[in-house]
Amino acid sequence: MDAAKVLQTLISLSERSANVARAVRKHSDLFQTLVQDKEYDKRRQKPDFKTLADVTIQETIRYFLGKEFPYLASQVRGEESYSFTNKNGNFVNIQIMPSPDLMKELLRGVLQGDDAAAAELVQAIYTEPDVKSCEGFALDRTAAVDLTLATDNFGIWVDPLDATAEYVSGKGSEKLFHGVFLSGLHCVTILIGVFDLKTGEPVMGVINQPFFEKDETTQIWKSRCVWGLSYAGQRAHSGIRSIRPQYPESAKPQVVIMSGSETDAIKEALDECFTTIYAAGAGYKFLSLTLGLADAYILSRATTFKWDSCAPHAILRAIGGGVCDLSKALIDFDLQFVENNRKYELQYLHPDDPDAEIDECWLNAGGILAYANIDALTEIVTKLRQVMADGLQQLDD
Repeated sequence: MDAAKVLQTLISLSERSANVARAVRKHSDLFQTLVQDKEYDKRRQKPDFKTLADVTIQETIRYFLGKEFPYLASQVRGEESYSFTNKNGNFVNIQIMPSPDLMKELLRGVLQGDDAAAAELVQAIYTEPDVKSCEGFALDRTAAVDLTLATDNFGIWVDPLDATAEYVSGKGSEKLFHGVFLSGLHCVTILIGVFDLKTGEPVMGVINQPFFEKDETTQIWKSRCVWGLSYAGQRAHSGIRSIRPQYPESAKPQVVIMSGSETDAIKEALDECFTTIYAAGAGYKFLSLTLGLADAYILSRATTFKWDSCAPHAILRAIGGGVCDLSKALIDFDLQFVENNRKYELQYLHPDDPDAEIDECWLNAGGILAYANIDALTEIVTKLRQVMADGLQQLDD
């Protein structure tokens, strides 16, 4: 397989998926029936959902990837199953049909017979997006990738819509804090990650932010897409960076992005030595890190899964960073020879806990320490060891 073509295909699929997300969200009254409650998320202590967009996006990626790379399509793993039941009890197994007419007929039932909505969704699924004209996709930079991949050596993790709760609420994004939106539609992301089936290492990743910017005249949203590849000695990435705001002189120099669900003890500990930002969505926090708006993303609890971290991990490796198991970093990191710590990075082939229940086996069990620059890692881990021991001890108590 030509790695550049695989990357270009995934970028295009991420935008096709973004079009699906926007099409499903467009009809606000109908949308309320297109949300399915999942079991209460005890780890994050909040309700969990899936929508028609989640299921359709995952199957859209699988179907159209299969047209170009059949084996890769057979290796797609994701957060959602292909079944969906709307609020009125209408059930459907979503599969992408060979023709738009058949797809429209499949969707009509779950869309309450709304032909206009079905037609819009079908158009989003089957229309090839013009990613060459999209700003912020840096598609021309993929041409620098000169690499051949073995066809049967790679798998894919997909999170079709990360921050689903923000997508369901549809609220306008909370105001920027140090360049980062704290909640709202801006925090929704689509994550597509490729990993090595022999080593479990992340290879290639795409993050699409489908609600990046809204045209106030047309009321149409457009995407931003960040991507990266790190494999066999080659690194390439979209090169998209944001300008970090000027901080007051009194501010702590290193910026850490975190989840608001962290315990007060952990928050207080990290506030002591970092400038901290609390934002929604694991994918969006990773995105903010890749854009240069933070120096690290820290998560002390097992609340993310392999599909959340695979794509961002590959991108961070491409720009010189990585994603480690936080529990191992706090205990085992070699602070003198930082490069030796690659062995503590997350892997994507095997469950962290093989004995875990099926719905928890793909958790990132030891938490997350993601970083954008390995040169800063020693100082970050040193500070974490100083301040997190007490916070984690209080958490255990």
